[in-house]
Amino acid sequence: MTSVTEEDDHDHDVHSTNEVATTTKADNNALPSPPSSSCPAIAACVRISNCHLRPNQNQWTGIIQNIVRGLTADELKKLRLVGSKEMQHLDLADPSLTCHLPLRMDRASFFKAGNGNGHGACRMPNDRVRKWLADRRRLVIDNDVDNTATNTKICPTRVANLIHDGYLNSVSELVIFDCHDHRNIIAELAQLPNLDSLRLADHEDSEEERLEELESIMACVGRMPTSLKFLDVEFDCTVHGSRLSFLERLHELTHLRLRGFDLSDGINYMRGCRSLTSLHLCHGNFYSSPSNDVNEKDLLNLMGLTKLRHVHLEGFDALSKIGLAPFCTSSSCVERLVLKHCQEMSEECLQSLGRMVHLESLHIVHSAYDDTVLFGMKSLRHLNALSSLKSLSLFYVLGNEDLSNLRVLRDLDSLETLNIAVEDEIDSEGLDLLCNSVLLGFASLRKLRIFSEDGPRQTHHKGKLEVEYSTFNFGDLVDLE
Repeated sequence: MTSVTEEDDHDHDVHSTNEVATTTKADNNALPSPPSSSCPAIAACVRISNCHLRPNQNQWTGIIQNIVRGLTADELKKLRLVGSKEMQHLDLADPSLTCHLPLRMDRASFFKAGNGNGHGACRMPNDRVRKWLADRRRLVIDNDVDNTATNTKICPTRVANLIHDGYLNSVSELVIFDCHDHRNIIAELAQLPNLDSLRLADHEDSEEERLEELESIMACVGRMPTSLKFLDVEFDCTVHGSRLSFLERLHELTHLRLRGFDLSDGINYMRGCRSLTSLHLCHGNFYSSPSNDVNEKDLLNLMGLTKLRHVHLEGFDALSKIGLAPFCTSSSCVERLVLKHCQEMSEECLQSLGRMVHLESLHIVHSAYDDTVLFGMKSLRHLNALSSLKSLSLFYVLGNEDLSNLRVLRDLDSLETLNIAVEDEIDSEGLDLLCNSVLLGFASLRKLRIFSEDGPRQTHHKGKLEVEYSTFNFGDLVDLE
């Protein structure tokens, strides 16, 4: 879940999507950390407010706005508490000071149905509402435990009126969780004139009930502005790739992430997205793959996407040099490549990977349950051409008895991090051999991560090399850099 900041004296909450912890109203009763240690910007505000040579009011307002507009939601709350005495002459509850933060539509009263007297009339916004929406870039909808009936409280007519009258013209980013509950709202938000970033997430188990709703939502996405630059969709059920035909119009798209789609169809719609720099495709979702595999020849539709820097392919089985061809042409500049749960990947893929000379990160990630092909020394040697490679992951493509094959990669002079996972646990004798012999000649190697299903998490050093034991199971998200 994402972070939520709830204002005690306001109906309009801001939502920080960059934080992991959740802040609730109960947290407001706790005293904040000292400003000097928690946030330099807060400490600066307090110091200026206590200064005898305080700037005039206009200068002071400008200074505060510049500082506050760089604060997170939690930092702004702390500033309000810390400054309750020192800065009484300032209105730290002024909505203009939070316009850089996301606004929770499911918490803001002016998006809800009813007028406070039980009536459903959709009134025009007043000046206070105008202040809250002025220069607001990000809107968020997020069901939570305290607000499970969100969909009945956001009024589509109010949203439509606000859009029609220009009050939401500054909004460029939407984040919507549990989106199956908000189809009617998404249909209205599709009319936002300056939208360039959209993230949709839906994590419900009952696929049959949700599928029709999600397909309708993708139809709404297809009516959004063609100026969309960022699109991230994550579903726990699987929508057919034919629903992605709208991608043909999104020529300005720079980031595309799709999880929860049957990509045995639909990749051809991406061939015109020539502005893409980041592409993340998952055939199916975290839990299952569709019955039909992706035909790797469909990936040839991506041949013209020469601006790609980051590529993530997941669930693309039986890859060969054909499927990787779009990413290793002379005009390709891919810097980061992840091949995750791509079962039965051919050894000839390594020859293609060796031609991706701009690669700085290469992660071949399988689980113990995937069907994999073990890489031999001859195939691994192709990777030596990757002179810029700093991070390499090889999961379940080496047997325990084949770890010595890693010595053929000693020409990777820039390699700093090596992540490996093998079927059997590496004992202390095997680790000594690996660190003191096989990896001894790696000039820049500083970190070795060894992943297993059940091994203990621990870290120790072997000379200059930091060795970290960690766990990895199917579906886990791990740090590989």
